[in-house]
Amino acid sequence: METRISAQVVKEKSYDPNFIVNVSYDDGNIRFSNELITVLRKPPKVNIEYSEHIKQIMGEIDIAKIELEVMKAIVEYLLSYLGDRR
Repeated sequence: METRISAQVVKEKSYDPNFIVNVSYDDGNIRFSNELITVLRKPPKVNIEYSEHIKQIMGEIDIAKIELEVMKAIVEYLLSYLGDRR
């Protein structure tokens, strides 16, 4: 089974450089939904704080794919925000 990951920025609680991202994950073996991840986007580094549930299963899930989806959601949010300001 293909791993399914979705990530959405919680707009009401996010502002640059602090973001709250709602993440769901399903790889066929492990599944979770609506876990909140806190992201601090402060160059040159991005700090990600995972929920307690995700921390417990980190060794069993594809954390790199989750981080890519989280960063993609943040970039899309920032681009849409910039588009709204024009």
